[in-house]
Amino acid sequence: MIRPAVRLATLAFALLATPAFAQSPSPTCQGQDLVAKAKAERPEAYAAFEEAAKKIPNAEGLLWRIEGKDGAKPSFLFGTMHTTEDDLVALSDPLRAAMKEVGSVAVELADAQGSAAQAAMIAFVTKKGVDFSGKGLEGLDDAQVAEIKRRLEQAGMPSSIAPMLKPWFLAMTLQVSSCELKKMNDGKPTIDAVVEKEAKAAGLKVVGLETVSEQLEAVSAVSEESAKRMIRDAVANVSAGDDLQTTTLALYRARHVGWYFEMKRDTFGVAFDVSAHADFLEDIVDRRNRLMLERSRPLVDAGPTLIAVGALHLPGKNGLVELFRGAGYTVTKVW
Repeated sequence: MIRPAVRLATLAFALLATPAFAQSPSPTCQGQDLVAKAKAERPEAYAAFEEAAKKIPNAEGLLWRIEGKDGAKPSFLFGTMHTTEDDLVALSDPLRAAMKEVGSVAVELADAQGSAAQAAMIAFVTKKGVDFSGKGLEGLDDAQVAEIKRRLEQAGMPSSIAPMLKPWFLAMTLQVSSCELKKMNDGKPTIDAVVEKEAKAAGLKVVGLETVSEQLEAVSAVSEESAKRMIRDAVANVSAGDDLQTTTLALYRARHVGWYFEMKRDTFGVAFDVSAHADFLEDIVDRRNRLMLERSRPLVDAGPTLIAVGALHLPGKNGLVELFRGAGYTVTKVW
């Protein structure tokens, strides 16, 4: 879903992938919404999932109001998704109203499309994401390798590069459906990019909460064992990537982002076996949440700010909504 650091790996990959990427035709996204499928075909399993999902703290909602104890104007917390879907990129009315109430916007990475960020991504991936020995696919069977190469080619990337990618980098790339990856790297704007663009156009100060190296260090810290498991899950069947994209988009549109944490293999298949990747989620979500809280609190205390970060950073006992509450703020769902 809404794995915030994934975009950095995919952007860097696109820059490394050469002209073949830009010249390929855009694939068609034809995934299934696995939540809707379970509700229709396995109502008992779905009911158990929904009951558990609703118990996740702050599982539902994308926009939250943050109020301190000093009577200052409220700040806002918004969950983004790195998607190019037109209706979502248009930005909701509640979000636009919130942006009119603030003087600054804090995003994960400021100017992620800029030359400095792009250069930093390429440098990091070249140093820590490429295995020049060509052993990056070791331990995977022939069918898995063939599906990996098919997915890369469908996204417009040369399949020959697959053996040279370290497992963490390949795993991150495969978390995005081929069609969405192609659209992003063809230059279609995403929600977070539009939030930053419109903030600048409105004269708001834009602040980054992380650096390129911090984000990529977090995602590259995943163990090789976990990365290989993620790769196997991502290519378990030919529709896995598009199903993942369609399902997470449906959760986002319903503002049920926290439900993601209760998705399990038995009901939704291996691509959504979230509990199997607890160590990865700790690295790219929980630890980064604590850092985001530390860096955003001075902004909130200084004046009304919109904090716009990946939606998966908001829900859960370790999510930003609960972390702000634990730090003494009143946090209320707006939308």
